[in-house]
Amino acid sequence: MEKIMWQNGRGNIARVVYCFTTIMALLVSGGCSSLKVMETWHKPVAIEHRYHKILVLGIGRDEGKRGTFENLVVDELSKHQIAAVPANTIIPDLKMDSTSRAAVVSIVKASGCDAVLTIRAISAGESKITQKGESAYVYGANISASHYDFVRATLQSGLYDVATEELVWSATITAKDASATAQTSRELGRFFFDSLRSNGII
Repeated sequence: MEKIMWQNGRGNIARVVYCFTTIMALLVSGGCSSLKVMETWHKPVAIEHRYHKILVLGIGRDEGKRGTFENLVVDELSKHQIAAVPANTIIPDLKMDSTSRAAVVSIVKASGCDAVLTIRAISAGESKITQKGESAYVYGANISASHYDFVRATLQSGLYDVATEELVWSATITAKDASATAQTSRELGRFFFDSLRSNGII
C-alpha cells in the first residue's frame, strides 16, 4: 500500500512539474516581443462604421520581404476572422521611384476593400517622428523615401478609409529583431487586430 501511494505521489509530482514547466515556457515565449509601441492615434470623432475588408500594404524596396510581411500580417488578421488581402496580390511590383499616387489609389479602390492598412519604415532605430493624421503622397507615405528594413526600424502604420482616403488610425512602433521577419510580422498582425478591435474600427 505504501509503495502504491508513493508511486501515485511521484506521478502527481511529475504532472505538477510538467504543467509548471509548460506554463513557464509559454510565458517566456510570449514575453519576448520584438516590438515596442511608441504611440497610437485614432480619429477623435466616433467611427461611423466598422471596416470589413482590409488591404495590407507594406511600403518598401525589397519586394520579397514586402510580400512575406504582407502575407503574414494578413494571416494573423484572418485567424481572427478579419477579411484581409495582401497588396502584393494586386500590386505585385510596387516600383519605389516611379509608381504614382494616382495609380496606387486607383488599384486600391478597385480592390473591393473598404480600408487600407499601410506599414512603412520611417527611420532606423527609435524615433520621435509622428504623423497624427497627416498624410503625404501614397496613403500617408512618400514611397521613394521608404528604404529601411521592416524588421529593424521605426515603423509608421496607418489605416485609411478607401472611399474618403482619410486616415482614421495610426501607430508608431519600433521593431528590433532583424533576424526574425516572420516573428515580427506576426506580432504586428496581432497588434493591429488588438488595437483596431479595441478602438471599434474592425
